Amino acid sequence: MSRPFPPRTPASKPRPWAPLLLSVSLFLIAAALFSPLSGVSGASAALAAEAAPKAVADKPAPSVDRAVQVAVELEGTDSLGARLAFRLKDTFNSSSLFVLSEKDAPKIRVLLSTTPEFPSRPSVGSAYSVVWVFSQSEGTLRHYLAREVGVVTAESVEDLVAHIAERTDGISVRYGYLFQ
Repeated sequence: MSRPFPPRTPASKPRPWAPLLLSVSLFLIAAALFSPLSGVSGASAALAAEAAPKAVADKPAPSVDRAVQVAVELEGTDSLGARLAFRLKDTFNSSSLFVLSEKDAPKIRVLLSTTPEFPSRPSVGSAYSVVWVFSQSEGTLRHYLAREVGVVTAESVEDLVAHIAERTDGISVRYGYLFQ
């Protein structure tokens, strides 16, 4: 079996400076790593600062750069449709993602049309249609973005309002280039 290093022969001399060289090398490496002038410690301090948890605000501030102007237009005479439109406007008005506005400015218009599901029993439910259009100004042609139809009951108004607001946000992100 061969040895990886040749055996020590009397011809080779002991090296008394080898442990000193090893000690000095380790000292220089440690000094370079822990020196305040070293870029490594600055980078590790920056990483530690990024890893520290940041305080989250209790109430998020409105995101001005992403807030989209919207308008809700209702066509219909049933009370369930009026409740749906009112709750939708209230949701848009209280959200930091939207600015409910009637100004002559670029905006997404949510066109809501409702009718009683059964004319003889108007409180049972309403058929609704929602169409999202982009309007550059009052005098220009509106551009179709999306649509949805369905039936809403008094119990499902809040869920539908949340769904329409979420879909409006998705549409505003998808067609955000229209506002530039």
